[in-house]
Amino acid sequence: MATVETETHSGPLIGRPMRRKEDMRLLTGRARFLEDIKLPGTLFASVLRSPHAHARIRGIDVERARSMPGVHAVLTGRDLDGKVVAWGHQTQALPVGERLPFALDKVYYEGQEIAAVVADSKHLAADALEAIEVDYEILPAVVDVEAAMEPGAPQVIEHIDYPRGEGNVFDLYKARIGDIAEAEREAAVHVRGTFVTNRPHGAALEVHGCIADYDTREGHLTVYSSTQSVYLLRDLLAESLHVPANRIRVMAYDIGAGFGSKADLFQHEVIASVLAMMLGRPVQLVLSRADVFRATTARCNQVRYAELFVAADGMILGYRDRIVHNAGAVSMWGNQILPLGTHIGLAAYPIPNVYIDGYAVHTNTTSGGALRAFGVPQQIFPMESLVEMAAKELGMHSAELRMKNVPRAEECPRTSPMGHYIDSTSIHACIQKVTEAIGWDEHRANRRPGEGLGMAIALKHTSCRHPSVDTDVSSVRMKIETDGTVTLHSSDVPHGQGHETMVSQIVGDILGVDFDKIRVRSSDTETTVFGLGTWGSRGAAILGAAVQAASERVRERMLQLAGHLLEVNPDDLEVGGDRVFVKGSPNSGMSIAEVAGVAGYATHSLPEGFEPGSLEATATYDSPTDLLTDESYGNISVTYSGGAHAGRVHVDVETGIWKIVDYAMVHDTGVVVNPLIVDGQHHGGFLHGFGMVFGEGLRYDDEGHMLNPSFATYAAPYAPDLPDLSNLHEIPAPSRVVPGGRKGAGESATAQPPAVVANAIEDAIGIRFTILPITPDHVLAALREKERRGVDHLTYPYDVADAPGPHEWRGVGHGEASR
Repeated sequence: MATVETETHSGPLIGRPMRRKEDMRLLTGRARFLEDIKLPGTLFASVLRSPHAHARIRGIDVERARSMPGVHAVLTGRDLDGKVVAWGHQTQALPVGERLPFALDKVYYEGQEIAAVVADSKHLAADALEAIEVDYEILPAVVDVEAAMEPGAPQVIEHIDYPRGEGNVFDLYKARIGDIAEAEREAAVHVRGTFVTNRPHGAALEVHGCIADYDTREGHLTVYSSTQSVYLLRDLLAESLHVPANRIRVMAYDIGAGFGSKADLFQHEVIASVLAMMLGRPVQLVLSRADVFRATTARCNQVRYAELFVAADGMILGYRDRIVHNAGAVSMWGNQILPLGTHIGLAAYPIPNVYIDGYAVHTNTTSGGALRAFGVPQQIFPMESLVEMAAKELGMHSAELRMKNVPRAEECPRTSPMGHYIDSTSIHACIQKVTEAIGWDEHRANRRPGEGLGMAIALKHTSCRHPSVDTDVSSVRMKIETDGTVTLHSSDVPHGQGHETMVSQIVGDILGVDFDKIRVRSSDTETTVFGLGTWGSRGAAILGAAVQAASERVRERMLQLAGHLLEVNPDDLEVGGDRVFVKGSPNSGMSIAEVAGVAGYATHSLPEGFEPGSLEATATYDSPTDLLTDESYGNISVTYSGGAHAGRVHVDVETGIWKIVDYAMVHDTGVVVNPLIVDGQHHGGFLHGFGMVFGEGLRYDDEGHMLNPSFATYAAPYAPDLPDLSNLHEIPAPSRVVPGGRKGAGESATAQPPAVVANAIEDAIGIRFTILPITPDHVLAALREKERRGVDHLTYPYDVADAPGPHEWRGVGHGEASR
């Protein structure tokens, strides 16, 4: 665990746990979130949402709402029919559904937009919504993802000819590597299971929302949004509204987290923009918490029929899987999550024979979208459960089987049979270290009743190349001001990652400028250069590479000019302490401010051919990665961070409540810029994975009504539910591909916790849970059945006849039971 530095030290900034620049404004209430933006004349919009998950719209009567005092406009889908272009295919390379501002003839999910009212206040808008009357013809809903594949199942999206699917199956994924039949023949151990993951929500503390402001004189639209990608939002919005991109400005100020759930164009952003353009006044549209749960995106849950084939010596020979992937009603990135999450989730083990069929399926539930680790947790849960099962069958140490199969540091760089180019990794050492850190052998030798040990590993992508968005670009523009300070404009959209601090540390080391003299600006399409935004653990590596390139270009110009002014060869100069000086003589030379001042204000002093003006540069980094082939071969990540986790779990057999009593994490994050920030990222990543097994997940009844659309009913863990996370270690293996050797940190701790807990619970009470979450009521039901049968081992829910089906898991979450 890193300890924060409280005073200024000389020497390199990279590798030091500097206090985050962002924290002062965030902790003192000076941050500026969306609802802190106050524009003169702002109107307030509210959206009428469907109370049904599946229905035809026979009519909408808005006349009474339109005539109410204080109401400025009412919009329905018919008002915009043919005027707004449907979006969604851009991020999925498929006609995945009619993503329009409002439902037209049919509702696909509870919470879908039906109409919008804009009024003088939020309360007047809410009152007007109650005056709108909608005539629905309720249709049968399909909630269970496997039921949605059955012949005769209710059709969610109609009248689309999918190129790779039919019915509710809208896309297919397959992996064909090697010969799975040969792996099956040669295997000494064959373990299998049916694994079902849940549907956690991103649950960012700041809800989704935006403010749209239209300048009628200039014909210019400005949108302030809680978004993770200002350029993606701008370009999708421009296409949907038939507005030139250079007449739309998208800005994001401070953002109360996103975790992938805000990396898209949403209906509320289009609605607010249309209303602002109609009325020529600013329009604010902020979603309620229930709206966010029902109408944005959640993690795609999956049903997996997974098998692992292992040789007698512990070498993994093959993996076979059938994946049914619930992308919800109107998929957002959903068909990308299936192949990318599965492919990356298999990166830790170079398996020679892989056979996978996957089906992306629509249901009448919340749309499936990006969420921290982008499908990798759905792969790691079955994979690491099967690895543990195989180790038990072989009588091998859990760590030994894993270390036997993962790539070693000295073998890198290497390419796996699936095409993962592992340029560097310390995952083998991480497994060994986490075994020691948790005291595995000691606790195994001195078992306590009700306690068990579990382990899981993952290699996680650092950014990722999406088939539908064939770019991985981050860009920066930076300059040294004439007083020696530095301004850097970044294409990324920080929302908790600490970019200002991380970027300042990279720039400070390269330019020799004081950490506090560097200012980082971002999240504005009118002032920053183009880039994808912030998701996929891409900040330190992808943005950092662009920052490094721009800094090196500016440094080169600065040294060239300083060498001319000092009559010294630029190769003999060094930077530091806000000065340029002869190497070995830090008190010689001149200040960086003096050099910059000459470039701007004393141009007759410049060397021949030197461009006058500020010392500045623009740089872009696009990772050297592949697109997957049809057989799922390729390298879609520039480098791979790794993490080995181990935990000790106690199960109370009287209440069914389990608790992590000790947890250890060992990661490879490459070159760590700021250990304090990286520790925080690992803590946050762990929390998202822990929530999956603890009790999080959206729940529905058979009609598609969400049963827990609030924090009062959504079982997210509280702080006291978390274990001590100070047993945290780094074994860096710097990337050989990414300039600066950095790797992603934001998601490398997310995928392992569900498998760690499931493996530990089996070790403690002899019950293999193949569902998420693992709640106390599930534990009690399984314990009762195990006792009734008089067996030593049980698999839940498949050995329990009356266990609920995946879409019927409506019991209280772990957190609710423990409170």
